[in-house]
Amino acid sequence: MLPLLLVSAALAGPQRLLVGVDGPDVAARLRALAHAGGARARCWAPLCILDGADDLSPQALRSVPGVRYVEVDRPMDLVLVAPPPAAFDGTSDCPDLWEMDTLGVEAAWAAAGHRGGDAPVVAIQDSGFLLSHLDLGSVSGQFDYGDVDTIPEVSWYSGVPGHGTFIAGLISARDGNDLGRVGVIPEGRLNLQKIADSSGALYFSYAVAAMLDLADDDLGVRVLNYSIASSSTTSAFDDAVAALGEVNILLVAAAGNCSSAGCWDADNDRYPLYPANSAGDHVLSVAGSTRSDGLNSYSHYGSSTVDLAAPGVELCSLDVGSDTDTAVAAGTSYAAPLVAATAALVWGRAPRMTAPEIGRVLRASANESDGLRDKVRADGVLSAENAVQTALARLDPPGDLVLEERGELLLSIQSVGAAGTGTVLLSHGPGLAVLDVDGAAGWMAQPVPAGGGMTLPDAGTVLASRAATVLTGPLPADGDLDLEVTLSGRALGESAVTVRLVASSVGADWLNAPYATGTADETGFLAYGITVDVQAVDTAEDTGGGDGGDAADGADDGVTDGDGGDGGDVDDGDGLAAEDPKGGCGCASIPPAGPGTLGGLGLLALLTSRRRRPS
Repeated sequence: MLPLLLVSAALAGPQRLLVGVDGPDVAARLRALAHAGGARARCWAPLCILDGADDLSPQALRSVPGVRYVEVDRPMDLVLVAPPPAAFDGTSDCPDLWEMDTLGVEAAWAAAGHRGGDAPVVAIQDSGFLLSHLDLGSVSGQFDYGDVDTIPEVSWYSGVPGHGTFIAGLISARDGNDLGRVGVIPEGRLNLQKIADSSGALYFSYAVAAMLDLADDDLGVRVLNYSIASSSTTSAFDDAVAALGEVNILLVAAAGNCSSAGCWDADNDRYPLYPANSAGDHVLSVAGSTRSDGLNSYSHYGSSTVDLAAPGVELCSLDVGSDTDTAVAAGTSYAAPLVAATAALVWGRAPRMTAPEIGRVLRASANESDGLRDKVRADGVLSAENAVQTALARLDPPGDLVLEERGELLLSIQSVGAAGTGTVLLSHGPGLAVLDVDGAAGWMAQPVPAGGGMTLPDAGTVLASRAATVLTGPLPADGDLDLEVTLSGRALGESAVTVRLVASSVGADWLNAPYATGTADETGFLAYGITVDVQAVDTAEDTGGGDGGDAADGADDGVTDGDGGDGGDVDDGDGLAAEDPKGGCGCASIPPAGPGTLGGLGLLALLTSRRRRPS
């Protein structure tokens, strides 16, 4: 069995400084300083790496205008672990690929319409790769950042020489060659980045340079697998991780492993590891699960910082003993590439998704498990089959609405995932009414009077304490639609309409939008929608007066950010009372609007068995 994580040799390393810069002019000045001091500077947008900088004073560099920080390069503080007891005796030909059935990979291929051929490139940063292995998938790019050459060969002194090759096999081992295994995307492409040198050491500068090359060049990479965990980070490493998010690259990171079952520091919420705990909603952290969908006792976890679990025990993949060798291993190092490959499969099916959206789809479509509840955000295990069948829609902010008896509200929806059903809740109060919905076939409007009932995908059965309208219709797979909603209103004065969009599908119960800005509720979703300012104006038929109401229907869409564990009542701001995530009713009473106002919709949650999925 392979050991779980790499060991970084704390040897004397390269004489390098990592310098954060603010703008290209600063980078140019640093290049000139480096050249004058006999050093070489490699610069990207956020920073420069100075090689051979013995004669350059960090203090002097810090005085250069526009320099944000100067750091001396050092080895990563990698988690040192021992392998757990072997619980499974595999053979050289990987007869038991149990995780493929658990993930529903064959069904995912059928639903996606490809087996990785349409997927973006997946990069792997690791200790080296056996390029001659006959089961290694297609390689579209490669580089050795430790030894600075184009051959990212196995580093035999890294502690786990087969680590990177094993990961590559899980992602894209070839199919149909009668060798060890088949990857999740056997027709996918890999970019292999070795971030260890010949001594086996992994320096921060190696990882930083590799990440920034991905962010800087058009290599086709949309997913980076990072199965390495460091107990510390640096400003340069943080900048490099952030740079990936700026160019829409999803970073899939292993949550980390214990050296003994149930170790005291396994909770990443309390004891962070990097990049699993790095900032950014483009970072996806992965725990390891068992055959029974429980948490592997050697896996790190975190109810708010670890996103989901994936199979992480008794996995068989490529080894480095020969060109056909396989091995069996366990650890979050090997759970992460299953997630990375699934992300690429989904992206090939839905190329307009963003990195944060891919992460939300993978969380929302996970198979929930009691053994993972409160251990990971998704409360469950990755499902490739569900992920490629999950609908995800965006709602563009509508413009302000002026009513002269009637007006048109244009709702522009981008359906960037699988096909599904869209539900739009218009929270508008009794002074407004929806007359018509046009622009997309199959969409219907259901007026809801005060006291009337409705069923919403993300809230279950609710009663309306005031008037509203629910729009429902089909969402196309990777298509757009414009809903032209005609509203009438006779009242004078300013008011608001709150618009919420919920997408439901085979793959996930629901995903609501928008979610790019705002405050999350206790489930991790942004539960409220967009507020449209409405101005009702006088017309020739008006005798003046009107109701002149001035109500803020969702104008203050404040949402209490709970921890999901206390079952407290949360007002989403659109009038929906958020249910207790543990079950039961978390009821919130919304005061009725005063007479003559265009107030917001108040909804009272009834008992419902629907459980909200975290994002």
